[in-house]
Amino acid sequence: MQLSRRRLLQGVGASVAAGILGAPASAAETDRTRLFVHPRTGLLDGISELVDVIEAVGGTTLLEFDNFEFVVAEVPSNRLGDLRGDRRVASVEEDDETGIPSDWSPSLLDFLNPGDRSDCSTHPDQRPSWGVERIGADAVEPDGSGVDVGILDTGIDSEHCCLEVADGRNFTRDGISSDYEDRHGHGTHVAGVAGATDDGVGVVGVAPGANLHAVKVLDDDGEGRYSELAAGIDWCMSNDIELISMSLGGESGSSTMDRVIEAAHSAGHLLLCAAGNDGNDGNGSCEAETMTYPATHDDVVAVTAMNENDTLASYSSVGSAVDLLAPGTEINSTIVDNQYARASGTSIACPFVTGVAALVWQTREEDGPGPTEQVREILTESAETVLGTCEEGEGLVDARAALGDDRATDGSERGRLTDGGWLRSMFEWIADLIAALVDWLAGLFR
Repeated sequence: MQLSRRRLLQGVGASVAAGILGAPASAAETDRTRLFVHPRTGLLDGISELVDVIEAVGGTTLLEFDNFEFVVAEVPSNRLGDLRGDRRVASVEEDDETGIPSDWSPSLLDFLNPGDRSDCSTHPDQRPSWGVERIGADAVEPDGSGVDVGILDTGIDSEHCCLEVADGRNFTRDGISSDYEDRHGHGTHVAGVAGATDDGVGVVGVAPGANLHAVKVLDDDGEGRYSELAAGIDWCMSNDIELISMSLGGESGSSTMDRVIEAAHSAGHLLLCAAGNDGNDGNGSCEAETMTYPATHDDVVAVTAMNENDTLASYSSVGSAVDLLAPGTEINSTIVDNQYARASGTSIACPFVTGVAALVWQTREEDGPGPTEQVREILTESAETVLGTCEEGEGLVDARAALGDDRATDGSERGRLTDGGWLRSMFEWIADLIAALVDWLAGLFR
């Protein structure tokens, strides 16, 4: 049976998918391993022939992609040797797990949760989180309008009063492909940080005008696999979604995911990821290298988390691959069932950076993927030094400085060289001085 490109079979579990394809009973009765299978270039006539190779060893193809030349399959464990030994197969790699920390526990906020949650008019007046104010996102004009942001997570509550979901896709076993609703809460909280609407009630995100896309790559328990993450990135690439935000992580790296990330980056997408919640030594050192994957990849913007008192969060992972710091502790945001909650983690810090990236992307006035490196450079060069250690990478993400405002809230000079920062102000000052001089000289001859 020929599968359509990039789809999880009917959005259901692998056992059901195997039944649909009529897998042999013997294959269903033995242990099965989920794999990425890569074809050997030049020896196969398209992906359909690779599917035949997999079926010949009693396997089932689960996923194909639009932008990648490999498939995801389940193969009887006792036939792995046969698959690896087939000359038409270049390599196979186990499909490892990814997800969010099992102890993620948001606290509902009574002062933000009205008695009648279904009636948006009863929601309390809008209150930006301390994080939005700390990075200056409440004091800038751009709002991310026209920029597409993929939230690769547990889905998004599309009925929340403070969220507008453009569209989405479900790549997990929980529900059909069009069911990207969040039944966990993590994805909705992350989405609210990045782009809760500026509608006067509840909370507001860093980029309230951005187009949020619910890319469900983690199930209702907050668990997933690299193959589902790859499918989510593939979907973002096919739909020209500029920013790919990943508040998740796995314990091991993956050569297949490396290819996926590099392909998306090369195509002009900016990928951002939480550094992980495996902690740090608390001494300013990054030698422990506690970061999770894919935050460790060079083509991913890795984000650590800080507390409201400008200290590194004790839970925050660190490592040499850290790029930026962002607020991550006790952050108020949206959650499922039209409610609001406070939560912590690098997964909450990541969408702060995603939101600022959307603001910067908007100012580039480019439609679709493209200015990845320019935006990343602006984010890092405009960052504010807070810790002065490797734990913050280039520093705290700064919306004002990234957008060219070289003054802090109190009017003091930031003195930071950015795209549109004090260098631009200096040139403007010189231009004004020259103009004034020309006017004065002209007046001498009147």
